[in-house]
Amino acid sequence: MSLSILHEESIRKGLSRINSLGLPHWSLTVLDTVPPSHVLEVHYKLKNFKKTWEFLNLIAKQADLKKHHPKITTVYNKVDIEVTTHDVGNNITEADIGLAEAIHQEFHKLHTEGGNN
Repeated sequence: MSLSILHEESIRKGLSRINSLGLPHWSLTVLDTVPPSHVLEVHYKLKNFKKTWEFLNLIAKQADLKKHHPKITTVYNKVDIEVTTHDVGNNITEADIGLAEAIHQEFHKLHTEGGNN
């Protein structure tokens, strides 16, 4: 896992690659903290609670494989995800881009295999 802070241009390129897979799109958000925290975030909506938990298990598998873990908030069929690297002051690293991309790929595979999310 790379612990070098990415510059905005590298983050934008990574987001472009991730978002080329389709909606919903991941975005960079700067949180109003001291110092400011940078997070990649996305909001997924799935067909039902069963699909939500199937997706959450896929996220857990990717997080474990990559040894990098997101913040996940779930309510019924909605899954909100934030990724940042705490070890570099809540900034974005290649590890965040890689995890976001893996999660987005899992979402789109689940969507394709299971129909309508």
